[in-house]
Amino acid sequence: MGRLSVKVRITIWYTIFLVIITAGFLAILTYSGNVRAGELARTRLADSVSDARDQIGMLGESFIIDDDLDFYEDGVYLSVYDASGELIEGRRPAELADLPDFGDNVMKKLEEGGETWYVYDNSFDMDGKTVWVRGIAKDFAEGGTFSFVIRFAAIAFPALVVLAALGGYLITRRAFKPVRNILQTVDEISADGDLSRRIETGDSPDSSRDEIYHLTSAFNGMFDNLQRAFEKEKRFTSDVSHELRTPLSVIISQSDYALEDEEYRKKSLEVINREAKRMAGLVNRLLTLARSDAGRLRPEREKVYMSDMCETVAWQQEGIAAEKGIAIETQIEEGVFVYGDETMLIRVILNLMDNAIKYGKKNGHVKLKLRIDNGQVCCEVEDDGIGIRPEDMPRIWERFYRVEGSRSEEGSGLGLAMVEAMVKAHGGQIDAESVYGEGSRFTVRLPLYEGNEEERQ
Repeated sequence: MGRLSVKVRITIWYTIFLVIITAGFLAILTYSGNVRAGELARTRLADSVSDARDQIGMLGESFIIDDDLDFYEDGVYLSVYDASGELIEGRRPAELADLPDFGDNVMKKLEEGGETWYVYDNSFDMDGKTVWVRGIAKDFAEGGTFSFVIRFAAIAFPALVVLAALGGYLITRRAFKPVRNILQTVDEISADGDLSRRIETGDSPDSSRDEIYHLTSAFNGMFDNLQRAFEKEKRFTSDVSHELRTPLSVIISQSDYALEDEEYRKKSLEVINREAKRMAGLVNRLLTLARSDAGRLRPEREKVYMSDMCETVAWQQEGIAAEKGIAIETQIEEGVFVYGDETMLIRVILNLMDNAIKYGKKNGHVKLKLRIDNGQVCCEVEDDGIGIRPEDMPRIWERFYRVEGSRSEEGSGLGLAMVEAMVKAHGGQIDAESVYGEGSRFTVRLPLYEGNEEERQ
């Protein structure tokens, strides 16, 4: 069944379900009908025997039976016996070879030849003589209208199954028509690679938006994501090529220049060295982002003393900041620990500090803050530099994206993307706030190390 289409499988299961329901209904109908038919047969039999008593009399020593007494009516056989069991008058079914002994007001059940019979006896005294009236009737369930209905249902059952299967198939075919249209469109998109195409959802009002509509919307949403990812990848590839082409061109030209002019060889080698380091840094960032995309950016976790690490980074950046006349201020809470990768965390703080210094204004300030806030480690890097335009804020985490005003600065546009990836790898989050022309603040939140108080001293 696994190789059958969904439409066929639904039809089969629908038919099986309908067959089970119908069979169950017929079984209940048969059982209840049999019970009811038996009750009717026994009631009619007892009434016929009782009515027969009123049509029997005595004339002297002889029994007189009214001519109106019908010894076979409505399927009931009647017979009259004397006290010794001798038949006076009446009829009995030929199918019954042996009859039970008499029993006053006792309803007896007989099985003969696959058929069910009821025998009912009633005795009464007439002028000192005992008279037995016996009635015999077949169970109505074994014949008559009810039996006909049951037989008809049994004969019609196969036809019902066929009609149910056909009806189920037509219903599922109609129900799956929108799905076929979806599959056709998906196949066409796959064939021509046009990710701009979308599946028609129709002009259905909100009240009639069924599961098919939501399925179509989900597919269209998936195509939107694929198109954005494809365009992003094309842009990424183009940006990588551009970023690598520039230093490679410089390295090639400077090496050619060094080979031709020994006097400027040292200067050329310095340029080559700088550009090679720039390429190495770019490649490292790309590798970090690639690992993040593949889910393989896994920190080698250990207990990290964040307070000491932030102090060290601030001290290392003081010389670079001083060249631009920027003062570094720190507000670092003691005893703050995280469970993470120290190398990654240093790169996070260094990148944020480097950006703050790079885009800070001359004679300005860069603040590095560390504290515990609501059970989390909160690290802030704040500057009073050029800031970021509101329209640029949503894109600062994109790879190779550089805001206006930063184009003249060295950088690949990968720093913040890499920082975000490493923060998320630690189960943390990073947020940015900025006022254009006044400065920016980046806030990193990380899980607090769950150590004891002594370890945090």
